[in-house]
Amino acid sequence: MEKATKNLIVEVSAGIVIFTAVLLLGSFFLYPRASVFAGLLLGMVLALAMFFSMALVLDRSMKSQDPRTVQKRGIISAAVRYLLLIAILVIAINWFSDRFNPVAVVIGVLGLKAGAFLQPVIHRIASRKDNNK
Repeated sequence: MEKATKNLIVEVSAGIVIFTAVLLLGSFFLYPRASVFAGLLLGMVLALAMFFSMALVLDRSMKSQDPRTVQKRGIISAAVRYLLLIAILVIAINWFSDRFNPVAVVIGVLGLKAGAFLQPVIHRIASRKDNNK
């Protein structure tokens, strides 16, 4: 992987973690339940796993020369990724809803979107710190 790609992965991952930290802090004041905290953390782990999976597939696809292989690999990996996500959500909702708040898990998974939106801001902050050194 190139250095720029690694930096991008770190920046989006940081965005996911920051989003979850803000939600944990907010839920501490608004709805302080252990199941909410556990649900947000599970959602963050799922979001990070999905993002790392996407990053690996995209990195491998960029190295491939065959467009059909890239397309097949992308479709199959996306299908597997979302089937696993749905299976984990169903298991968490059906069997572990007393330990993991299902709404908090879904909100935690949305950290993947928040991480993508926060990446430009984190990149600017990180590049500013690099320029000051």
